[in-house]
Amino acid sequence: MQHALLGLAENTALPPELIDQLIATADADVAEAVACRSDLSRVQLAALSRFEGAAIRLAHEGRLTADDVDPAAQPRVALALLEERSGRPEWARLLAADPLVETREKVAACPGLPHDVMQTLGYDPKSSPSTTKT
Repeated sequence: MQHALLGLAENTALPPELIDQLIATADADVAEAVACRSDLSRVQLAALSRFEGAAIRLAHEGRLTADDVDPAAQPRVALALLEERSGRPEWARLLAADPLVETREKVAACPGLPHDVMQTLGYDPKSSPSTTKT
């Protein structure tokens, strides 16, 4: 059944109503397959954003905006938008204080960070931009 759903997700002739049904019943794999479609409406994109993997893909592709994301509920999606310079400065401040070193390292690698965020991360030996892998 999963294989059939993935095939449907890739079918360019699938009408919007069936795409809506596919999204409504999707699991993470199907959601990521549907997210690859170029013909999705804003409503469909918003529905897919409940799946982290699909939302990250959509953020990197510029198909989700800062208005579509709650950084507290979806920090990895917010981080993807920051990586694309589409996130909000307050998100960088929030994520720079994250207890997970990996998150702070990823924030440090983002381009265009506010000066105060760079300073905060610069004082953090585990996430300092000068020591972070790129």
